[in-house]
Amino acid sequence: MSTQISTASDFVVVSSNGVRTIVATYPEALEHAASLGGVAVGHSGDLEDGGDRTLVWASAADAENDDGAKAIATIRARHAA
Repeated sequence: MSTQISTASDFVVVSSNGVRTIVATYPEALEHAASLGGVAVGHSGDLEDGGDRTLVWASAADAENDDGAKAIATIRARHAA
């Protein structure tokens, strides 16, 4: 995991309809994303790669070659939100 993940105080999951949910840890953010129907999580340059966000999609097909337009949620470290 990157330093950004381990030093963040909390994370915000923003669904595609704009609802923001704050959770304490990255694993909790992943769990919340799954509860929204997210099955494809992560990409090159996501939080685990030291990027500023992790995108979540409803399917692997939606994630393929997508720049985030089809994402159902975005996870960010709260200090980067």
